Amino acid sequence: MTIMRGDIENWSQRPPSFLPEWTKSVLEDALADAPQLRDKCRFETYVQGSYANETNIDGHSDVDLVVQMRLPFEEQIGRLSVDDEKRFWETYGDTVYGWPQFRADVLARLREFFFVHEANKCVDIRHFDSLLRIPADVVPAIEYREYSGFPAPGVEDYTEGIFFRDRAGRPIINFPKQHLHNGRKKEARTERMFKPIVRVFKNARNRCDNLDPAEAPSYFIECLVYNIDDDVFRQPLHQAYPACVNWLAEKRTALAGLMCQNGMIRLFGDGGHQWRLTSAQHLVDALMEQLKP
Repeated sequence: MTIMRGDIENWSQRPPSFLPEWTKSVLEDALADAPQLRDKCRFETYVQGSYANETNIDGHSDVDLVVQMRLPFEEQIGRLSVDDEKRFWETYGDTVYGWPQFRADVLARLREFFFVHEANKCVDIRHFDSLLRIPADVVPAIEYREYSGFPAPGVEDYTEGIFFRDRAGRPIINFPKQHLHNGRKKEARTERMFKPIVRVFKNARNRCDNLDPAEAPSYFIECLVYNIDDDVFRQPLHQAYPACVNWLAEKRTALAGLMCQNGMIRLFGDGGHQWRLTSAQHLVDALMEQLKP
């Protein structure tokens, strides 16, 4: 399929949706005053993913929701000095309530209101009466802290993320708040062209011949486009999109060192939240083929 200027214009548009607010309220109502959680921990619920980052497109129906336990938390303290590590343990100590217990309590509460289906990294929920899915992927997660210092009691230097495990037990660490923050800064630096271009990339992926869209998940596409030089975006949309694809094609063999949009994790690798380099290269090749007259 060869894409036209009108396709680029149409694909750049963000469809209006009430789903993020509605699904978040459905989940919060179900978890409110949960006896399983009330006396054990503090938690928050928020939207992540394409709806939160304003890069959702038509046909993308599920809202990504995180139920994140604030305390206790998972930590990485390998960079702390001996004295800083001592202060950490004096402040927090060990706890028997962690992510497995929190996830079990969240799911137990949700099962009081919905049918719950457990996927690899998230759960989806269905109403008892209609058996229709609530359009949400729910991730029970625990706060993750990557410490760089603990110089004094009450003075802590760390980067906040989320921690959970997939069904195989592999740890997943991600930084959705940093992803959101960096995307907003990129949007400002590119004169509000970054997010429309991401939406064009996602739609173009869906129209690629000989490419399975599952090979190029939306999250990874957004991270890939985030790495394109800001200057490439600063031109009319019908010129900026092919310029972005060409930038990636020119860098095709040098993509391996790119970072995720959160700035914390390498985009490519074998981790639970990383992409295969060959899949990204296949996407770029398919998008270049679309640009041929």
